[in-house]
Amino acid sequence: MLIAFAGIDGAGKSTQVSRVHQWLEEEGWTSEIVDRWDILDEKKFPECRFIRSSREEVRVCNSEMEGLGRAMFLFWTISLVLDKVVNRDPSRVYLLDGYWMKHAVAEIEYGCDPDWIDATVRVLPEADVTIYLDITPEEALSRKPELTPYECARNPELNPEDFLRHQAKMRGRLQRWASDFDWRIISSMQEEAQVTEEIGSYLKSRLPSRAQAEVFGS
Repeated sequence: MLIAFAGIDGAGKSTQVSRVHQWLEEEGWTSEIVDRWDILDEKKFPECRFIRSSREEVRVCNSEMEGLGRAMFLFWTISLVLDKVVNRDPSRVYLLDGYWMKHAVAEIEYGCDPDWIDATVRVLPEADVTIYLDITPEEALSRKPELTPYECARNPELNPEDFLRHQAKMRGRLQRWASDFDWRIISSMQEEAQVTEEIGSYLKSRLPSRAQAEVFGS
């Protein structure tokens, strides 16, 4: 089962992925966090050893790329890690931190053809459940210990005003997609534990039954 977490930068996606992972384990489910930047781990992805930069440096460099090349690079990282779980064990729950959603809206805002973006993400495995964590850009900014150019309209000066303006545009499109695609909308402007509890309550009715998991996992 694939569970995607969507939201603007600073919405708490990574935090909730970690917390939900722990909750699933406590509930008796075998779960795994899927992070696109795992491609930088040579043990997991030896075929990507040509990328010698750190995660932090790659996140800065991707904002310096132009047009479709940048979008293709980002979606390539996503597709590569998912190739490891395409033939996934149905008894295992995979948590996708961000998946394609945030990058899709960002790349559209950065000028990529929306039809091209749509065609690209359609070839990726469809998430069984998508959790959209909604937050205001102002609150998101207050939670960010540091910013990256990609989050700030690709401005290397890392101006908070650029972050707020860019994230507001992203939030608007993500909210529309959440409505159009029937994502579960959960406000992340509450205590972390409350967000996790709300996610867990929703997932309980979406997770396959134990009997199904045992059959598929055998």
